[in-house]
Amino acid sequence: MRATDFTDKYTNDKEERLLLRKLSDLLDRSGRDYSVVYSAFLNPAQISLAAGVAEFCGKLDFVGGYEGAERCLARLSATEYCEDTDPPIVLITARASDKTAVISHRDVLGALMGLGIKREMLGDILTNKNTARFFCHKTISEHILLSLDKIGRYSVTLSLSESAEICEPEYEIKEVNVSSMRLDCITAEAFSISRTKAAEAIRKGIVFVNWRLETDPSSELKTGDKLSLRGSGKAEVGKLRGTSKKGRLFIEILKRK
Repeated sequence: MRATDFTDKYTNDKEERLLLRKLSDLLDRSGRDYSVVYSAFLNPAQISLAAGVAEFCGKLDFVGGYEGAERCLARLSATEYCEDTDPPIVLITARASDKTAVISHRDVLGALMGLGIKREMLGDILTNKNTARFFCHKTISEHILLSLDKIGRYSVTLSLSESAEICEPEYEIKEVNVSSMRLDCITAEAFSISRTKAAEAIRKGIVFVNWRLETDPSSELKTGDKLSLRGSGKAEVGKLRGTSKKGRLFIEILKRK
């Protein structure tokens, strides 16, 4: 079945329908060439959408370079007879010459996109103090290795890495008290801004919950929900620690460093 026959069943969003059509075209190519084919990197929302499409059942899975990766390539195989190849994923380590440097996810992404690289060619970015490790599509790895010599204000050296060397991202855990689990309340605490500014950001369309755009400041969050504010990073709603006599909630927020 062609993508134009089924995409409307799953989404009304133009970009999401385009993604499903691209994946359908890749699946057709796999059938013609009897080979396993790979997409560009997908974000978690795109992965969730694609995984829920019945027409792809048994013909699609996801690889991101390590277990638990958020951003992954879709691997499509039309039949069990398709010839497989290694995923076109490369892991690069960038280490600042300044041992006291602190490299952020935002710094790395900005430096890579400054080279003219599209986000869909980049996988997860993991940072730890003066070191960053990031996954990229094999086709752009040489360009990065030859061109990237600075991240933020720090000079860096690059090397190819093995997945076993991955450093887990660090999180700051803080306990806050909020009047409710409303999105604007949690966003304000997670990103250290006023509730008014949090509500403005939500209505502006730059806040995502579980990788989906959310524009209602009054929507309710729950433990485990993932939250991101464009330009300010990511956070996760942690455990509910208790309730005050006045009904305020004490909760943990995990903020990615």
